[in-house]
Amino acid sequence: MICYWDNLPSKIGLIHLAATDEGLVYCGSPRERGMDMYAWISRYLSEYTVEEGSNAILNEAKSQLSAYLAGESKVLDVPLHIIGTEFRKKVWEALGTIPFGETRTYGQIAT
Repeated sequence: MICYWDNLPSKIGLIHLAATDEGLVYCGSPRERGMDMYAWISRYLSEYTVEEGSNAILNEAKSQLSAYLAGESKVLDVPLHIIGTEFRKKVWEALGTIPFGETRTYGQIAT
């Protein structure tokens, strides 16, 4: 199993991305370093081989993020490979239902 990683240059800085064939697993802000991504992958995807490069999901993520950051799109619907406990997975799924431009409190998500 392979986890591919690449960087996306943007007007806000370098965004670090990683994806498996199941979905995007990591999107790091420009404030993070590439080593943060490696540490995360090593911790949560230890059974994966990490390779610089791309797959279809990573290419789609770069395309969608570029359009989003350029103001050309309000949609980010790249498949996600969610890692974590059942509770964390439910939280990520709930966050994914919040429409663009809207916010929710923790209490609203928890109900």
